[in-house]
Amino acid sequence: MKENEVITTNKYSSNEPRIFLAVPFEDSFKRQVIRYQAALKNTFQAVHWIPIENLHLTLKFFGETKLEKVERILSELGSLLSEFKVHNIYFNDFGYFGTPRYPRVLFLKGESEPLIKLAESVLKRFPDKNFRPFRPHLTLGKFLKRQSQEEIEHNEKLLRAWQSGLSIDLGLPKVEIESQVAEVTLMETIFVGRAVKYEIRHKFSLKSK
Repeated sequence: MKENEVITTNKYSSNEPRIFLAVPFEDSFKRQVIRYQAALKNTFQAVHWIPIENLHLTLKFFGETKLEKVERILSELGSLLSEFKVHNIYFNDFGYFGTPRYPRVLFLKGESEPLIKLAESVLKRFPDKNFRPFRPHLTLGKFLKRQSQEEIEHNEKLLRAWQSGLSIDLGLPKVEIESQVAEVTLMETIFVGRAVKYEIRHKFSLKSK
């Protein structure tokens, strides 16, 4: 694939697909990530764990978008992303969003200045109504909204200990993993019953170093 070339891989499932911009990962990297996810599975309860095939890093969520607008977005993304080069992202710890009492997401923390600059450029061009600084993270699991009292108390106790200490204090392994960011993809969310799958619709190849 040529640098910065936009590749259409599949047709959308509707005239108003639910789309987002993401960093995809190679299967070999995902298999390494699963080891860290397994450690979380042995620690926390009442969590929906992200299947290996769905692992990705979200840069920008667009939501339900009419096809004519999708084409405009693709054109502008192609121009915007043409200035960014291939780079690496490093994951060095676990993290969570929410509070110990009301946690939402478990993830791996990422570090990559080039990716932050890329994401900030995208968010500047396509601003969200509620602005949030971009924090590179790879979601591994989402806490269930319906939990038993025992599950709530179990997770809260662990997260309060984590809040005042380190993830390794919970018996979680040290995170040391990295991946190359060579392309960015526009993906569509497709609901299959109660399950979700993500289909790559377009690929943007970053410039070689």
